[in-house]
Amino acid sequence: MIAASHSRILLASVPAAAAAGSAFAGTSTTANYVPCGSSEGPNSKGIFTTLVTYTYSGSGTSANVSVFLTNTTLLANGGFITGLAVNPDPGATGLVFNSCTNAAFIDCGSPVTASPFGNFVAGAALGGDWLGGGSPNAGIAIGASATFNFTISGSAALLGAMTAEDVFNEEDDRALVVRFRGGEGGWSDKVLGCAAPAPGAVALLGVAGMFGARRRR
Repeated sequence: MIAASHSRILLASVPAAAAAGSAFAGTSTTANYVPCGSSEGPNSKGIFTTLVTYTYSGSGTSANVSVFLTNTTLLANGGFITGLAVNPDPGATGLVFNSCTNAAFIDCGSPVTASPFGNFVAGAALGGDWLGGGSPNAGIAIGASATFNFTISGSAALLGAMTAEDVFNEEDDRALVVRFRGGEGGWSDKVLGCAAPAPGAVALLGVAGMFGARRRR
């Protein structure tokens, strides 16, 4: 998957560089990321929708990434989103968390130890604590949303060819992970997110089908 991603980047950067010298056209793209695996396997209850927006000015070595995250867990199951962690494209030289519209989410530092899925480069959680952070009630409730803002850095060639669909590293399905706590009966969950396939494929698979299509970790 990495090789394919970099092939797209290299191919896309050649005509851009030829047309504008060392400059790249400004770009803003969006992509949906959906649940694609869980620490709880078929017993997963945490569900979310995510709209990722990638914005690059066309010059320089940094770009902006925003993650609009909504808790769509079934109301009967309860539960709050209490953390988000992300991994950048492997060609990037850095990724840092800047802010969240929910002030209770604090930078976790780097790396983010997002057990059981290993380390992620950047993220935020209640109290800056991926696994804990106090009461989950300050998190993102069912039906509510929050926007997480990041800065990604890399070469102008990389950033000029990147899109919202490939800004995060999907090697081993570890583009992003969402932490849930405070569910009815005390359940918690850690749910991976991947760039959504074509709309027709999503309709055929459904969330349950997507979970089943991924191997349990």
